Order: sequence, then structure tokens, then C-alpha cells
Amino acid sequence: MPAKIRYEDRNEEPLLSPRERVKTFREYALGYSVSLALDEAQRCLFCKDADQRCIKACPAGIDIPSFIREISEGNLINAYKKILEANPFPSICGRVCPQEKQCEGSCILYYDVVRQRKNKGLAVGIGNLEKFVGDFIRVSGIELREEREEPTGKRVAIVGAGPAGLACAYYLSKLGHEVDVYEALPKAGGVMTYGIPTARLDRSILEWEIRRLEKLGVRFFFGWVVGRTVSLKELLQKYHAVFLGVGAGRGTLGIKGDTLRGVYSAIEVLTRVGLFKANQFPQSSTPIRLGRRTAIIGGGFTAVDCALTALRLGVETHVLYRRTRETSSARDEEWDHITEEGAIVHWLTQPVEILGDEEGKVVGVKCIRMALGEPDESGRPKPVPVPNSEHVIECDSVIFAIGQKANPIAYEGIEGLELTRWGTVKVDDSFRTSVKGLFAGGDVVNGGDTVVRAISHGRRAAEHIHKYLMEVSQ
Repeated sequence: MPAKIRYEDRNEEPLLSPRERVKTFREYALGYSVSLALDEAQRCLFCKDADQRCIKACPAGIDIPSFIREISEGNLINAYKKILEANPFPSICGRVCPQEKQCEGSCILYYDVVRQRKNKGLAVGIGNLEKFVGDFIRVSGIELREEREEPTGKRVAIVGAGPAGLACAYYLSKLGHEVDVYEALPKAGGVMTYGIPTARLDRSILEWEIRRLEKLGVRFFFGWVVGRTVSLKELLQKYHAVFLGVGAGRGTLGIKGDTLRGVYSAIEVLTRVGLFKANQFPQSSTPIRLGRRTAIIGGGFTAVDCALTALRLGVETHVLYRRTRETSSARDEEWDHITEEGAIVHWLTQPVEILGDEEGKVVGVKCIRMALGEPDESGRPKPVPVPNSEHVIECDSVIFAIGQKANPIAYEGIEGLELTRWGTVKVDDSFRTSVKGLFAGGDVVNGGDTVVRAISHGRRAAEHIHKYLMEVSQ
């Protein structure tokens, strides 16, 4: 007889109502209580083949059944330590990871074991449990001493304080190396600070995580633009190794009208609000003027984050995506959240031109309708234009949340550095570049992916940097 599976009682995370949350930039997902977390943990079947299910599906490779078992037995400190073996930031990843497309999507409770049919949404709430564990340690005030190996005498520079750079710094410091992080912006976190709305990720969590790294001995140098303030060549001469984790913050669109007044990149909008508090203008010095109605072009996490932000600014929000919800990279629940809050999503809609008035201001987006054809190189059905389907969506501003590219300022002109045809930094399986002592990971390598993927790159790169440093010293 198969084990009894509790399909019917997955514990969903409590949320603020749409009417409440659209009025505030504070977090609207309220997290599990202790009782909910314990009950949810006890739903896990602790599969013997978890290494081929949830563990394999987690980009960071967290031993998911082990940390959930610790929760079910009331050992929250042990659960936290188990997560840290693979991911130093559970409170962050529990909030921003696309679990339904990763660990939860491979959970055996996602399927009806007897009939082999999907039961969507009934997987163990792995992400919520990870978030709960990280939040419990942070909010409880428990001071956990994180062990650090004896000093090695080796010095490593991290370029970029985003998720890849921070993860790399964490694990290198624990291995006994001296780590300095160079960041162009005034705060650490990269996309987690300037890209993800506070409604999804409260900045006090990031500040707490940065303090953890500082307690481990990691030093931060803010306002340092590598490639301008200091060159990458200088860092390679000063340090035993350098990790390049500058992300992919340069946006592109490339359609007619993209230089009109009122056209923004997603990074610009999210940075103005998330980092420079444009939502508090004129109390803050940075404005953001989206007008009465905005059109967001894209169908991924960044597009959803822009929608959350625009809605909280009181702007009528339209999201234009050339594919369908099922083929988008954003999470189902995120689409649910923004539509509950009033966003209007135009599926199978391809912008072809941004329209302006005689003063050069945005007045609308010319679009065509699309239909799904045969799969493209990504394996998703390729959108094809529907004849005679042109139409205009009126708007006062346009935010393009597509086409992010690596910003080459940090590494341009470095002799011998190999790049891919997409302009990203080329690395081998050990995250080594073609320049001795220079490693790279995160979006600067893959061109743009999830936070947890960047964290995974940072951890794995740290392991290879450590091996390299120890070999050099022999």
C-alpha cells in the first residue's frame, strides 16, 4: 500500500489582502507561524530518491529532506545550519526563488502517486519552510557563531556585491581567506537591493545578512567602480585571486521609439525606487515619473517586479508579453498577485514600436497579436505574428524588462580575457576565466538568471578558488 499522502492540507503562506498590499511597499507575504511550519514539515515523505527529486532540482543543491526533518523534530538551529552548507541566505531564497519550477516542481506530492497525475500546488512548501528557518534565526536574536578555518594568508577580491559575489565572499571567508568586496553602488546586495521590490524582500533582511559577512571578516568598499576607480588589472596584481560577479545590469530594447521621453529600463525604475526611494519623492531627491498609465514589456520576474512597483506608485499598469502565462519564467503566484492588485496583462502581445507626440513624449505602444507555433531553440513554442492584428495600447511611459546584458566596464580591455558571442565572460567548469587568477560567476557568465543560480555559482566558484589558492601556495 502506498503511503497516505496529505494532498488536501498544504499550508499556504498568509498574505495581506490585495487592497491592503497595493497601498504599501512593506512585505505582503507574512510567513509561516511555528505551528504552520511544523505541520507543513510533517507532510514531507523524506523520499529515498530525493537526490533525484528536490535536491537535484535545487540549483544550490540544498539537502532539502534533511533540513525539513530537523524542522519536524523542532531542531530549527540544526535546520538552519544544514541549509547554510549549500546556501548562506535562506531568508532571501525562501522569498525570491521560483520554487514551483525547481524543488517544489519535483516534489512527489506534486503528483498523484497512484494515478501518476499532477496535483498542481500540493507539493511541500519548501520555499516557505526555508524562509521560516532563516527568519526564525534572524528574528529570535540567536547569536550563532559561524566557524572559520585558520587564516591562510591569501587575499581575494570580489568585484560586485550581488548574490554571486556575496556567496563567494561568505564561503571563501569561512575557508580562512581574507576577502575584500568592491561595489560600485552605495549598498551591497546587487539585484537583491536595487532590483527586487521591498514588497517581496525587506531590506532589513539584506542588512542583517551583510552584518553576518562582516562578522566573518569580509570587508566592503562601496563606491568603487572597477574599471574606473580601480582597474581589474590592479586588483589581479594586488590579490592572489579575483572573482568577477558584476551581474547583468545593462538593459536593451531595440525597437523604434525607445529613446522617447518616458521610456525606462527595468533596472532604472527598480533602482530609483528600491535604492533611492523615488516613491518618497520629494522627501527623497530621486523622482520617478511614470504618468497615469505605464506599459511594461516582458514576462519574467523583472516584469512582475516592475508591475508590483508601478501599482504601488498608483499607476495603471499594463504588462505586455509575447508568449503565454504557461511559457513565462515568472511564477504562477506572482501573476496571480499582480492581477489581484489590478494589473492588466496582455498575453500573446508583441510591441513593435513606441509612439510619441510632437514633444517626444510617450503616448502609446503599437503592438501585434501573436500565436504560438513550433518550439524554438529554448524548447518553448515560438510566437508568430497574427496577420492584420496591429493595435495601440495608450500609455504615458514604457518600462522594458527584457534584454538584460552584462556591463563590461569592469573587464573591458583586459588582455587575453575570452568572451562569449553574447558578450558574457567565458569560464570553464571551475569558473576560471582565460586570465590567470581571475574567476567569474552569476549573470556576468550566464547573461541573467535567478538569485539562487547566482548564489550557486558563488559557492562553487569559492570551492575552486580555494583549491587554486592552496595549489599556488605549494
